[in-house]
Amino acid sequence: MLTLKLEDIPDEGLELKWKEEPLVLSGYLETLSQIDFEFESPLESEAKVKKLGQAVLINGGVKTVLHLHCVRCLKEFSYPLSSQFELTLHPTGKEVLAEEFDLSAEDLESNFFKGGEIHLSEVACEQVFLEIPVQPLCREGCKGLCPNCGKDLNLSACDCIREEFKTGFSALEKLKLH
Repeated sequence: MLTLKLEDIPDEGLELKWKEEPLVLSGYLETLSQIDFEFESPLESEAKVKKLGQAVLINGGVKTVLHLHCVRCLKEFSYPLSSQFELTLHPTGKEVLAEEFDLSAEDLESNFFKGGEIHLSEVACEQVFLEIPVQPLCREGCKGLCPNCGKDLNLSACDCIREEFKTGFSALEKLKLH
C-alpha cells in the first residue's frame, strides 16, 4: 500500500503511477468493512500531488475491473471501472466547531490527513467505492428473477400468473373526466 510523506513532496509537485494486485487489495479492504465485490484485475492508479500551503492537491485516476453481482438476476458480471478525480487534503487539526455551517461544493471535494503522511492507496480505494453503482446491473434491460418461481426471466418467460397490483389510487381508474 503506497504511503507518501508530506516532506517528500517537492515544491514543483510529484507524479506517481502504481499498481496494486487484487489479493493485496482484498486483504486490505476486508479490514475496513464487509465488501460485496472483488477485483478481477489490478488497480492501476496515477496521481499528480502538489502542496498548497498546508493542504495537498491530488489530481488522479484509477482503473480496474470489478466482479459484481446483479441486483435483479443475481448473476456475477465484470464491471470495468475508470475514474478521474481531484481531491484536496487538509491536515487534521484540533479545532472544535461550536456552530453549524453549510458545506460548499469545494468542501465536499476535500478530505483530511494526519501525521504528515498521505495514504495514496486508501485514496485510490476510496475512488473505487465512489464509482460502484448503488444497484449494479449486469445489463441495462435485465429482467431479473420471477418473484414466484425464481426463474431467470432473461433466459425465458415463466408460466406464473401475475396478479394485478392494486394501490389506493386504483379507484381513480373509474373516474371519468368531462
